[in-house]
Amino acid sequence: MIVLLTEEPSMARLLEIIIPKLWPGSVQGWDWIVLPHEGKSDLERSIPKRMAGWNYRSPHFVILRDNDGADCYAIKKKLCDLAVGSNKPFHVRIVCQELESWLLGDLAAVKCAYPRTAVRNKAKFRDPDRLTNASQELGRLINVQGKIARAKNIGRHFDLGNNTSRSFNNFIETFVRVVEASEDLSGAYR
Repeated sequence: MIVLLTEEPSMARLLEIIIPKLWPGSVQGWDWIVLPHEGKSDLERSIPKRMAGWNYRSPHFVILRDNDGADCYAIKKKLCDLAVGSNKPFHVRIVCQELESWLLGDLAAVKCAYPRTAVRNKAKFRDPDRLTNASQELGRLINVQGKIARAKNIGRHFDLGNNTSRSFNNFIETFVRVVEASEDLSGAYR
């Protein structure tokens, strides 16, 4: 079972949409589960307890946290230090800079979700991981402020192979490798 620990509910909603595309035939709650938290502190407090206490279906954890302009290496080290004591397999992936960078990485999906939006391939959106204010940029672009609604609406239109966010692509590659490894070990996980 793959257990994804996210910093916030909007990331969880996006993952619940894209994981079935990445892992056709998988069953949410059996093959994988997303556990959202209410911010960075909540996630960090939860990691050691949740991971150490999880003894159901040989879990492999994937921890996702926004960078929000901080030092990626320091964040990753801190999260790894919290997780390593559980003696369970895990990966830490940093979302650069925030979830909305992933959403802006697929401007075609933004346009499909919000057809009235005048989405242009502006230079600042070509490398969305560099945006320090992706949430505000997306909010201005589509005139919708609700993070969960934006994640769900845009995520439905995602082309998983055509996103300009490097951190999104890194997550996708990691998730696929974890699925492949788990299927090799268990003969389809079920």
